Amino acid sequence: MLIILGAGLATYCTRFPLMIISGKGEISPKLTKFMSFIAPAVLTSLIVPAIFIKEGNIDISFNNKYIIASVITILSAHISKNMLVTVITGICTVGILMYIL
Repeated sequence: MLIILGAGLATYCTRFPLMIISGKGEISPKLTKFMSFIAPAVLTSLIVPAIFIKEGNIDISFNNKYIIASVITILSAHISKNMLVTVITGICTVGILMYIL
């Protein structure tokens, strides 16, 4: 319970200053553009190690099923342009590759 409260407090403390600043007026276009890059950067920093690092070493080979699944998922996202289809394709691809390989 203490961890949940601490996480909530940390989240609130990091967002509160921006809420006060944005409540006083418009957010500058530079700040808006900067903030648009935060989510992709964080997501990339979480996903890339999960795909390419295996047992502490970089694994860029055809034996790495996560690379194969990633390529299929990226193609699915590009073709369908639908988040639900992309997520389902990624989950199913990883499941099938885990079963086969």
